[in-house]
Amino acid sequence: MPSPAKAERADVVATVVSVIIVIVAAVGGSLLLWAGREQLPEMVATHWGPAGRADAFKPTARLYVENAVITGVLPLLMVVIGLVMRQGRVLGPVSAATAVFMSVVINGSVWMQRGMTAEQVRDTSAELPIVVASAAAIAVGVLLWLVFRQRPGKEAVQVNIDATAPRLLVDDAVTLAWTGRTRVARAVAVVIGLGALSTAVLIPMMIAAGTWGSALLMALLTALIVVLGLAMAANVTVDGRGVRARALGFIPWFDVPLNAIAGATVVDVRPLRDFGGWGMRVGFNGERGLITAGGPALRIDRGEQGPFLVTAADAEAAAATLNTLVARRAQHDDEPV
Repeated sequence: MPSPAKAERADVVATVVSVIIVIVAAVGGSLLLWAGREQLPEMVATHWGPAGRADAFKPTARLYVENAVITGVLPLLMVVIGLVMRQGRVLGPVSAATAVFMSVVINGSVWMQRGMTAEQVRDTSAELPIVVASAAAIAVGVLLWLVFRQRPGKEAVQVNIDATAPRLLVDDAVTLAWTGRTRVARAVAVVIGLGALSTAVLIPMMIAAGTWGSALLMALLTALIVVLGLAMAANVTVDGRGVRARALGFIPWFDVPLNAIAGATVVDVRPLRDFGGWGMRVGFNGERGLITAGGPALRIDRGEQGPFLVTAADAEAAAATLNTLVARRAQHDDEPV
């Protein structure tokens, strides 16, 4: 397992790289506008309504600094939060992707108005910048996540099962496995439903306005929200390979190998209080987990890598099975339990 010092260095590196990308996105976009200032009209469209028509305009001279501030402040704040919470490898890629998206949309929509008359500016559309920004943000976010994601080490974690933790009284020759599902709170269904509805209602409006690119993006966003909502009900398996969760047959929420587990306990979780919401979350105390409901949760001790929680149904049985499997591994490896 990576040592705390190595984990901290990885968070710092991820944070530094993310800050650089945020600054490049914020300052680079403004410099691009400055380079084309001779071709930009004095007043440019800066906002478009649901129907795709420009409904807000600003003097171009204000945007060189303003756009850089707007693009950089929020992502940099996210980077700082990630560093303070020691989650730079999580919030770093998110902040960098956010900065790229904002910069391409804000500056790209202005850049495309080069050489336009006032009448042409009023008829512009932000469809192309939104499509390009979405693709660029996804590419940056996924790439950084792949580079900085936390990987389990090759060395086995020393077993450390709490004396009060549940176990199964079964013979060592008995094959053990536990399967179950995550519990899904009603609040999750409500939030997902409202989120999907809020994006879906915009689709016919955009189609009627002829903004097909924006309508397609809204349709994809609606589908993504629905899929993620359905994926909250995941299948959880505990067996000789470790603990893993899969949803809808193709979404691998997590996979913790048995040799990376020191033990398991059951804890009480309050999603909003402890994690600020539902889904794959990082808690306010630095713990990670798949949080889909309040109540008992399986807490997997991963040694120096930190605990991982999953709100599985019958968490007590899952913990008992996992502790028994971990104890068997300790006996096989001649480790103290």
